[in-house]
Amino acid sequence: MSHHIVEVKNLRFAYPDGTCALKDISFRITHGESVAVVGENGAGKSTLLLHLNGYLMSGNGNIRIGDYPLTKETLKEVRRTVGMVFQDPDDQLFMPTVYDDVAFGPLNLSLPPEEVDIRVNNALSTVGALHLKSRPPYRLSGGEKRAVSIA
Repeated sequence: MSHHIVEVKNLRFAYPDGTCALKDISFRITHGESVAVVGENGAGKSTLLLHLNGYLMSGNGNIRIGDYPLTKETLKEVRRTVGMVFQDPDDQLFMPTVYDDVAFGPLNLSLPPEEVDIRVNNALSTVGALHLKSRPPYRLSGGEKRAVSIA
């Protein structure tokens, strides 16, 4: 396995209207390291994060997630390990139960039901929300919604 869990080299991106959002961004994140991406509105934070999970692929620069270079061919593998949490949990939680919401991603990776169940229970346990798995998301507090979104 690569020493760096995320490595970005010379990433550049401009929107179709010509607005430059990322200019020669390079960094590495090692296992166990915590990183915050901060900046003013329009600084390119969301654009950068959308590149890290392959929602945007500029073709300018290189991104590695663990052992995988981020390419169209490796996108499915990368998305097995990289997720995204929305700023407002209400924009993310839409299924009838917490369990269904957390299972949505693994089910879309065509994982077998037994594996989905293991992943959902592990994810909810990790964020201290296993006891919420049968509840509808609209009945959760703000903090509970945030935890479930992270799961």
